[in-house]
Amino acid sequence: MNPLALEPSAGPPVSNVLRITLVCFAVSMIDGFDTLMLSFVAPLLAKSLQIDHASLGRVFGAGFVGTVLGSLIVGPLADRFGRRQMLLLALAVTGIFTLGCAFATSATMLAALRFIGGLGMGGAIPPVAAITAESSSQQRRSSLVILMFIGFPFGAVVGGAITAALMMRFGWPFVFVMGGMCALIALVPVLLVIPAQTVPRAELAAIRQRAASSPTSGLSVFGNLFAGGRLAATLALWLGVLSSMILSGFLVSFMPTILNMNGVAPDRAALGAVALNIGAIGGALVLSAVVGKRGPFVPVAISFLGGAVLTVTLGHIIGAGNAAFAMLFAVGACLVGGQLTFPAIASHLFPADVRAAGIGWAMAIGRTGSIIGPLVGGILLSQHLPLDTLFLLAALLAISGALGIGLANVLRPREEHGAVTSNKPFAIGESELEEAANGKH
Repeated sequence: MNPLALEPSAGPPVSNVLRITLVCFAVSMIDGFDTLMLSFVAPLLAKSLQIDHASLGRVFGAGFVGTVLGSLIVGPLADRFGRRQMLLLALAVTGIFTLGCAFATSATMLAALRFIGGLGMGGAIPPVAAITAESSSQQRRSSLVILMFIGFPFGAVVGGAITAALMMRFGWPFVFVMGGMCALIALVPVLLVIPAQTVPRAELAAIRQRAASSPTSGLSVFGNLFAGGRLAATLALWLGVLSSMILSGFLVSFMPTILNMNGVAPDRAALGAVALNIGAIGGALVLSAVVGKRGPFVPVAISFLGGAVLTVTLGHIIGAGNAAFAMLFAVGACLVGGQLTFPAIASHLFPADVRAAGIGWAMAIGRTGSIIGPLVGGILLSQHLPLDTLFLLAALLAISGALGIGLANVLRPREEHGAVTSNKPFAIGESELEEAANGKH
């Protein structure tokens, strides 16, 4: 059956778009909570299982590596086999193996469980970003994807507050039970609300056209990502993502330490990371309102440049009490808030047949930067660099991020994206989408 022969619908009702976006927002919240879950319970867990700092570091690393690989693997699979199927699998893996962490008896066992659970959670964001993008009109696409991904820091903040209130009463295993059950419960709304597959008519036509002109495109993930003149723009995007995520990884990890080094009490210094995340939510909300009119590339590049200036300023007032916290909020709004647009930028750059893969690779590179940032930051802090020099180097990363996003905008192929002009989606079977993506008629 030729899916192009199907009659297009009048477009998804606003209520359907809202329901789909809310479900994806909830999945993003679970991802944010899952990412920081181990950090919340690390002191209690290390004492209970008698885990030393080196072993605990390996547990953290196993989870991070799992999320990176999950983003790389699940994105292309979601393009081929369907967004909803891979999202269901990712949530099931996350839920089962996070529940398993509650019964861990050693660091090795916990590391293995966090690695496999990370594969699931790292793999959830590419399909939910693609689902959100494809459920909306082209004009609202970037804004809705940004709003969806605000769930990530929101989940970290809410999950952290709940954990702080309950973990001393119920113990560290309860936190993993809570996280695992949230992932498993999310399977129900995903099944009930998210359609099997909905792709805009013009995008499916473009898939067929590209597949007909490049019959071997399905053989290589990189070939798909870089096809259609997207090589330079994709590499520029990866530069922007990596640079800015190295910076935020450093800031979020070491800001409480740096504040404490400059005379701020430890309990108050811990609020430095909270200020960054709250600022990120505010910044992303502002950007979501702007990108609907101007697209995501230019506003985010400008936001990063502003963040570079603010980062330099922060280095000079880091010990200035409330002024430093206000500056942290502003830095979070510009830098971390800008990073919450990366799924939207990737969904804007990549067409439907490689959208989840493009988002997955961008997110994997970002998560890699989040690992590199604390490692490099720790080395630099151990060298006892003056703080103004340290924050000047950090600002250069923000400038590099702005440069990457700006170049991606300049170099991206307008004709590829411009071909997607219809906002009228229609439902197709996943087998038909797979045939279209592989050039079968």
